[in-house]
Amino acid sequence: MARFLQMVMTSPRPGQEDEFNHWYSEEHLSDVLGVDGIVAAQRFEFVASNGSADPAQRYLALYEVEADDHQEAIAKLNAALTEPGRMRRSNSLDPDFRQWYFRPLGERMVSED
Repeated sequence: MARFLQMVMTSPRPGQEDEFNHWYSEEHLSDVLGVDGIVAAQRFEFVASNGSADPAQRYLALYEVEADDHQEAIAKLNAALTEPGRMRRSNSLDPDFRQWYFRPLGERMVSED
């Protein structure tokens, strides 16, 4: 079984940041982790630095996915999103979000310090 990294960039609708962050961190991550094959999740917020351009979406969610094929993972997630009562999508989520899947090239390296 292969491991993929799913990267999702999102933003809240204007004026709904608190609701968006609460929904995403307290509800959505758990719902997504309930989908077969999604084994880890973590959120991040953009931090500006010298020379960086502001992204179109400020928030990043990274999901570790175990599946034979990333299309299989997409199908399972889409099925969960459309199953009544399974996964609520908040109205605070700006519908203009982006997602990508990546496969690893080599082993994960960790500092020995």
